Amino acid sequence: MASDPLFERLWNGSAPMEEWTAAVSQGAITHVADDIITVHTTYFCGSVTAIRTAEGLVLVDTAKPDTAQRTLEVIRSWDESPIHTVIFTHGHIDHTSGIAVIDAEADAKGVPRPRIVAHRNVKRRMERYVASQGFNSIVQGQQFNMPGYVYPVGQRQPDEVYDETLSFTIGGQRFELFHGRGETDDATFVWLPERSVLASGDFVIWVFPNAGNPRKVQRYAAEWAAALRQMEALKPAILIPGHGPVVFGEERALQMLRDGAEALEYLVGQTLALMNRGATLDEVLHGVKLPAAFLAKPYLLAKYDDPEFLVRSIYHFYAGWFDGDAAHLKPARTAEIARELAELAGGAERLAERAARLSEAGKSRLSVQLAEFAGAAAPEDAGIQVVRARVLQTAIDDESSLMGKAFLSVYLRQARERAG
Repeated sequence: MASDPLFERLWNGSAPMEEWTAAVSQGAITHVADDIITVHTTYFCGSVTAIRTAEGLVLVDTAKPDTAQRTLEVIRSWDESPIHTVIFTHGHIDHTSGIAVIDAEADAKGVPRPRIVAHRNVKRRMERYVASQGFNSIVQGQQFNMPGYVYPVGQRQPDEVYDETLSFTIGGQRFELFHGRGETDDATFVWLPERSVLASGDFVIWVFPNAGNPRKVQRYAAEWAAALRQMEALKPAILIPGHGPVVFGEERALQMLRDGAEALEYLVGQTLALMNRGATLDEVLHGVKLPAAFLAKPYLLAKYDDPEFLVRSIYHFYAGWFDGDAAHLKPARTAEIARELAELAGGAERLAERAARLSEAGKSRLSVQLAEFAGAAAPEDAGIQVVRARVLQTAIDDESSLMGKAFLSVYLRQARERAG
């Protein structure tokens, strides 16, 4: 394949992913190989890969609600064949929601709806989303600043599920599916052995692995690394990430897989080393630091998740919810602690003043803690809320990860509302 100048700049770090998102925003086709394309509409939507076979198209994922129709239109500009099978790489809605548009097209044409193949846990995930729809709606609304967001449920579930591996042939094309746990417990990566093409799903996402999201269910850093090693052993010539542009060439594909695995292995190993010496969560969080060389790689930037969030997730995976601090075993209410501290300090205003000075001195973590205590001790004090908002805004400005910025912004908005 001819060299793509934008890809080369993404690879060497001189172009941001936002530039690539703008370039593909109308729906762009990457010609992966003969009879294989990948469609992109934005970094924030999972890629959709279409494989042409003698029995119809096979799709790997389906896009999210607001990009599904455009994605299908782009696929149809390439091939009008019926869609025979859809493979879900996992159950997140930016990979599965487009099935509604695909089914509607099949119904309108009077042809059978495609078969959906996925790991067994995709069904369980969809059932869990129904049970926790209210919470998921709140969290997604906070993370992406969409007040009133309602998490969609009720989409069609897989027709065929598997546990560890599944192989099948459709129209002369061989597909091998492998299960792994990483961002989710229902993840699949897809290997086309005769083409040396690997569709990784969200095991590869062109940013640091998303294994520590603060308000999502447990994620699996060690097993994510193991899945990347399994993919590395396949030696793909072409790597189709779950998000971001397609990677051509075995050398680069292996480098991306290997570097992701090594970064995760480092965090897991260092976390366990401290835990095995009896360290508390506080000691682990401040003792495990990922070498800067990893975070300097353009496809491992900590722009979405934060390695510190992963360390916390790794700790809780092995240790449960208790963090080793006696005060947190059966904690007092935060508001009670805040009022006691305010009284000791001479008033909530003194806490707020101290928070502001610490913020100005660049001590973001401590300033946010004191500002939150001040706000909890006097939630109706507009002046304290103004200081709280200023401290939080400084912390947001200093934060590199999208998740960190998003969740701090929840409390910034609250402080501004209370300040009037």
